[in-house]
Amino acid sequence: MSSKIQPKHKLIKNLTQAHSWLGLIISSLLFIVFWAGSVTLFFEEIKQWSTVPHYPVELSAADKPLQQVVENILADYQLDAQERMTVYMPNDHYPYYRLYFNVFDGAENADSEQLRLVINPKTGEVIGQYDQFRLADFLYRLHYDLNLPGGTELVGVVTLFFFFAIVSGIFIQGKKLFKNFFQYRGDNRRKDKLLDMHNVVGVFSLPFTAMLALSGLIFNIAIIYQASFAVFLYQGDQKALLQDAGYTRYTEKPAQQKLDMSSAFVLIEQAKQVPEQGLVRAAFYNYGDSKAALQLTGMDPRYFAQRIETFYRVKNNELISHSDFENYNVLRKGKDVIATLHFGNFAGVDLRILYFMLGIAVCAMIVTGNMMWLDKARRQQQVAEPVIKAVTNLTIGIFGGTVMATAAAFLAERVLPVPMAGRGDYLANTFVAVIFLVSVSVFFASAKKQYIGRLLQLTALLFFMVIGADWWMFAAKLLTLWHSGYGSVLGLQLGMLILALAFLWGGHLLVAKKGQVPPQDASGQEAGKLLS
Repeated sequence: MSSKIQPKHKLIKNLTQAHSWLGLIISSLLFIVFWAGSVTLFFEEIKQWSTVPHYPVELSAADKPLQQVVENILADYQLDAQERMTVYMPNDHYPYYRLYFNVFDGAENADSEQLRLVINPKTGEVIGQYDQFRLADFLYRLHYDLNLPGGTELVGVVTLFFFFAIVSGIFIQGKKLFKNFFQYRGDNRRKDKLLDMHNVVGVFSLPFTAMLALSGLIFNIAIIYQASFAVFLYQGDQKALLQDAGYTRYTEKPAQQKLDMSSAFVLIEQAKQVPEQGLVRAAFYNYGDSKAALQLTGMDPRYFAQRIETFYRVKNNELISHSDFENYNVLRKGKDVIATLHFGNFAGVDLRILYFMLGIAVCAMIVTGNMMWLDKARRQQQVAEPVIKAVTNLTIGIFGGTVMATAAAFLAERVLPVPMAGRGDYLANTFVAVIFLVSVSVFFASAKKQYIGRLLQLTALLFFMVIGADWWMFAAKLLTLWHSGYGSVLGLQLGMLILALAFLWGGHLLVAKKGQVPPQDASGQEAGKLLS
């Protein structure tokens, strides 16, 4: 009997070891990805909070004709018509046009550069560059590529290991997966408490984490599959691959013959008047040329994750291609469904709040996983003490630094002068600098619990400062914005207030334990007992 059971126990032991070590290796990057992803569930709300108080739009006023707005702006630039020009339409959260186009700076043989302008649709006034208000986009990129070259593939590998951790966790728990679903032992054994907390969150969030891991793999490693298919199945014909995948590409070159674009803007206005088309953007190819084409993209609100995409030849309004609920590509439709599930944007804000809470719970699961590894390493003494201390400090530095850096980035987004050159870069540098400072300073902290407590309190203070800055700078506008339909400005403040109070309470609990820290903690011997 024992000989039959032993291989199974050995398998579980090996899986547990792999689960533990892989979890530790990817924990820092996985925490950043989940934290940033949880915050950017409110991407549109963050964009509204960042921009609208500076440049409120009177919604009751009539829009200026889009053609007049675009052509007035283009008159000041040397347009590179061979590059796509895109107009993003105003929506309930972001009431501005965004105009992306490429221009030449006048230098000979120089490549064109892209401009991304934000435009008041009521006045046609350019209120600034899109990158001036970079917070939401910075955090979103942090989620999917860590704002690093090659970051998409790196996050894809992390997601692959995370998926393995999910599967191995299911095998490790086995029969106890649902039997002990809500078990939380109230005794004083720290090991049991951490394990129960880790398991309960893991089981409770299993459908959520499995969906995110699978969809994240598809998004982040799809480029590898695309390259493989293009080489082996399509003999290098990437155009044919994209066509079969439902992506229409307009590749005609300009004919160098001018064309009046009025008919294209008529098509845009007609699409804007049809709610079922849910027009999101209009893209121009070869703008102002007889070979010009127009691509209209929208989301049909009547169906789940239903994209509407139409291509026209501007010269004669000829329909090139069209996809909607009745005419769609299965692969493209599947990708849209997965993306909608991943970002939780198929229902109201209540669903995204639920997603946010689950995301934060997964962050807590990552923290408890590292704490269990530290406890086990300290007990078994199979890992050198300097390694334990390094893992301890990096865990605190990266995890705590990421949360504090987010609060600092919100503050920078609010208080940095809008006309400042390179404003978006300063915001990104603020985020990186805070993580670096926290990660370095933790190595010099002797009492780790008190350090974490102070870190939480400082993070709460930063969020309080953001809210204070909002009211100091825009007190006369905030209630007006609320009554005008811009509820996300105050809604985001409420979210920051809740987070700040939670961090303040947690910090107080840890700092209040001062004097209870065992002597070994100062020398790192109790590194595994950071949050007991």
